[in-house]
Amino acid sequence: MIEAKLFLNIPKEVKEALSIDNYKEKDFLFEVNDEIHIKTKNIGSLKATLDDFFRCLDVALKTYQLIIKIRKVKPEDLETFLELYYKAYRGFDKYYYKKKRWAKWYFKWLMKRDEDGFLVLEYCNKPIGFIGVDCNWVSNIEKREVAEIHEIFVDPDYRGRGFGKLLINKAIEYAKKRGRDFIELWVGVENKEGQKFYERLGFKKDVIIKDWLRMYKVIE
Repeated sequence: MIEAKLFLNIPKEVKEALSIDNYKEKDFLFEVNDEIHIKTKNIGSLKATLDDFFRCLDVALKTYQLIIKIRKVKPEDLETFLELYYKAYRGFDKYYYKKKRWAKWYFKWLMKRDEDGFLVLEYCNKPIGFIGVDCNWVSNIEKREVAEIHEIFVDPDYRGRGFGKLLINKAIEYAKKRGRDFIELWVGVENKEGQKFYERLGFKKDVIIKDWLRMYKVIE
């Protein structure tokens, strides 16, 4: 028997779509879980299976890209921003503007700080997450211009599916385009899940000031 295991960094939705074709019999196995596992009788059969798999993967990725879009925020996104902002921060009373007039001011402030870095992620044409990265920011700690993530949140109904990671990666991509080699953010000290999320993406913990923990990453 010939056996192959592939470890591919592909979105969860794509992996789930491919797993529909999982198949197992005496002399053949094809499974997509945390890894792609193929077992077959000979090298020719393995090559044919891999060729078919990568064709399917290419189609799945192209479909995935069609249903996910990250674009610049527009003024008319205000009400959607407010709806998701309050939904995402539920349970974290210390860390958001509770009065609507201040939340509206915050939205406008994010647009004014760096209009090109204020982004919304749409899934199947529905806004589900926002990020505000500011490449005009001068860090009080670094004493120079950095990429500062002022805001990021994803609709709780869509968490755990890689959308937050997509937003962070897009922010880093934008920061590189603007010539920044350092990105930082402040996360609530009680937001342990948020801290773990940023650590998984390569951010390091730094100082705590009042209710906020600074985290940063060197952009390579």
